[in-house]
Amino acid sequence: MKRVLLVAFPLILLSSCFKDKYDFQNLDTKDFNPSVAAPLVNTDLVLGDLISSVDTSLIAPDQDNLLHLTYSSNLFSYKVADLITIPSQSISQSFGLAGFTIPAINTGASVTLGTVVAGMSNPQKTTLQNANGSSAPFPAIPAQAGGSVAVPSLSGFSSVTFSAGTLTMGITNNWPTQLNNVQIEIRNVSGNGLVATFNYPVIAAGASSSAGASLIGVTMKSDIKVTIVSFSSPGTFPTFVPIDLSDDLSMTISTANLAIASASAVFPSGEVLNQTIETDITMPNGAELKTLNLKSGTMSYDIDYGVRENAQIVITLPYVKKNGVAFSEIIPLNSDHINATNATGSFDLSGYSFDLTGGGAKVNYLPATIVASVISSGNPVPITTTDSVKAVITIDQLAFSYIEGYLGTQSLNIPTDSLDFSFFKNPLGANISLADPKLTLKLKSSVGIPINGDLSALSVIKEDGNTLAFTGIANPLVINSPTVVGNTATTNINIDKTTTNVIDVLSSNPTSIIYGMTGTLNPGGPTTNFITDSSSISVSMDLDVPLYGKISGFVIKDTISFPVEAFENVLSANLRTNITSEYPIEADVQMYFLDANYLVLDSIFDDGYRVVVPSSTIDSDGELVSASTKQTDMPVDEAKVEMLKSAKYIVLASKLATANNGATSAKFYSTYKMNIKLGVIATVKIDIKQKK
Repeated sequence: MKRVLLVAFPLILLSSCFKDKYDFQNLDTKDFNPSVAAPLVNTDLVLGDLISSVDTSLIAPDQDNLLHLTYSSNLFSYKVADLITIPSQSISQSFGLAGFTIPAINTGASVTLGTVVAGMSNPQKTTLQNANGSSAPFPAIPAQAGGSVAVPSLSGFSSVTFSAGTLTMGITNNWPTQLNNVQIEIRNVSGNGLVATFNYPVIAAGASSSAGASLIGVTMKSDIKVTIVSFSSPGTFPTFVPIDLSDDLSMTISTANLAIASASAVFPSGEVLNQTIETDITMPNGAELKTLNLKSGTMSYDIDYGVRENAQIVITLPYVKKNGVAFSEIIPLNSDHINATNATGSFDLSGYSFDLTGGGAKVNYLPATIVASVISSGNPVPITTTDSVKAVITIDQLAFSYIEGYLGTQSLNIPTDSLDFSFFKNPLGANISLADPKLTLKLKSSVGIPINGDLSALSVIKEDGNTLAFTGIANPLVINSPTVVGNTATTNINIDKTTTNVIDVLSSNPTSIIYGMTGTLNPGGPTTNFITDSSSISVSMDLDVPLYGKISGFVIKDTISFPVEAFENVLSANLRTNITSEYPIEADVQMYFLDANYLVLDSIFDDGYRVVVPSSTIDSDGELVSASTKQTDMPVDEAKVEMLKSAKYIVLASKLATANNGATSAKFYSTYKMNIKLGVIATVKIDIKQKK
């Protein structure tokens, strides 16, 4: 509408001059009919001044004073960071006690000859006791028991059932006689449960013998005893041997390859797990991240701790740091020493930076170190092979402030929307053709990612409701990306008459512009990207339309009340205009007089519209060659004056067109001026009496 008002303004001014200046109501007339001539208007209308009085926001001159219609608007801003999500990451580790072993047992026992003799029957008992300290034949001993001797307890365990292991007993016979069919048992003191049985057919005097037994499925308690179930001796008769009741049977007890199936033991303090779990974070679209700075995030843990003893677990993420310090947290586990312990909780990861290269050349690398340590209560606790420790660490609710790496190839889809473009709407039915309009789309990106865009959705809704798309816009459109975090790269898309249909689009009287964009991130494949949580793509539109074009069929009409009293004593009149114009536009003018019912009584020109405002002479480039001058008379004879006395309204109408009846494109400069001279010659009836 602004461009319409520009060319309509001169005609409106003429009509207002006539209405305001030509006022005869103060004339008192009676029977005196002189002719009166008076100049009414002599003024220069400078186009730039007219524009400033009508519009100061959209139309302005350039450095050459060519007037431009300019318009700017922000179409959209899209937060590309919303495309990037960091899925929850899970790290888990578990270990059981099935392979748990206890230290090998190495202990010994000794049974003296005197102890065994004390349990014998006579005559062997008396014979050996009497021969103590001397030499004598050692009497034959029939099969009999040899008594029991305590063995040092198993350190730390009150009870152990073995899943693997062997028990070996060695015997050295320090008695002066051979022993036959020696059978020895190891039993638990509490409950007298059998641990192992050993048989030695022959052990010569001064000789040693060894036997072994499996401990699989065997339960051993802390207090055990060695029992000589049976032995015999052939004696040495008639050979004399030294008899010394302090001589002993020396026994050694040792174990190997022990593993527990279950136990009740004092669990020693110390580490039971120290392991680094190497994981890769899972990212969609083939993303390969190097750096991840978190605005917020949580590390939660769920630990099932089957060891029935107090403990602590230390979780360390060596490449996740805040203020240069690696993430490390202690999780205490307080046991009731009867049941397994479950611990859950979370830690805040806000402000932490993830080095996902592992300090090297890796990507998506997220190792975690888990150290589990038992804190012994000093009391026996139950242990089984089903006991285990399982830790599940989940890193989730991640919101990043910065990411660096390759973010994968993925689609960008900015939904279409529309913006009012109604200032181009032409409500007057004019034919307007713009000669050199320019539309610039400015894409500003703070996203450090190569993006190819597609603006094929850019179109307008025409006055008739149909859609007209812009053509000739590059597709795909390479959107410039910044190389430094915090910077913004700009991509200008120039839409002009050279390669696009912008003239057709803007000449279609559009009411709305439709915009939107699709695109592809990293269309060329892997490269180093960066993005912040505020990274976005924004698109603004700058419209620049030089007032350079063609206008035809432009009709302006205005209905005003007719000042009939001004013609009360007028017999006839003639309005004369002399207009010299540099404006490259002409106006054909007509005036219609209407009665109270808006019926046409007459017109100012009997032969229809007449050129009143002349167009200047312009060349083929629309530039001014010379101003044009036009004199126009608008006579009102006596018959028409009588008719006018019945008029109530006047319609001012003008048809506007650029030079050559709209066939030539013209340029409008702010320096163009139009000189308007308006005068009147009227024959009136004058009464010399002073009007009361």
